[in-house]
Amino acid sequence: MKGTIRTSLTLAILGGAVASQAFTVATFSDPAPTGSTPMFTLDIANNKLSGSWLNPGLKLLTPGLSAADVDNAKFKMNPISLNPIGIGLYTAGPGQLDFTDAADNLVFRINFTTGLVAPTSFGSSEFFGQNVQFSDANGPLTGLSQETFSFAFANPQFAGNSLTYTAAFTSSAVPEPGTMLALAAGAAGMIARRRRSK
Repeated sequence: MKGTIRTSLTLAILGGAVASQAFTVATFSDPAPTGSTPMFTLDIANNKLSGSWLNPGLKLLTPGLSAADVDNAKFKMNPISLNPIGIGLYTAGPGQLDFTDAADNLVFRINFTTGLVAPTSFGSSEFFGQNVQFSDANGPLTGLSQETFSFAFANPQFAGNSLTYTAAFTSSAVPEPGTMLALAAGAAGMIARRRRSK
């Protein structure tokens, strides 16, 4: 009886803990120490934003994916349209971001229908998406809600009618209730088995 109460209590505590927090799906630090190897180009004349990283040095950390961390990952985003809504502020989208390994195998994909680009705001310059769907090499990730991503721009450089940036990246999501309960139940089951084996 005590074991059942403990397991139920553990399940409730774990379920509450998982429900209260988003988790990181994939992330990387800015791979470029200077603006000489940019990741994003803002075409001011045509209101377009494009991005790619094909050089060595990008380590994609994947704590929320089934794939292992990827050394020398690549990144690609085809040009997306921007709509100016204020000084240094644009709405964006739709678009797709692809992260691959060095052999161009897909590791992580982000589709988004809208976004916000603030490349010249005071204090921070960033690009983040709304209405986001995460996928991996097996297809869309399920059991998630509130998927978000953000690029923090750095090292701005003027190049004619364009601005280029390096960037750091993060993405996160919140497990849906069914996923949270499955995670909590699995953890509670492991605890119960350990106690029985003692």
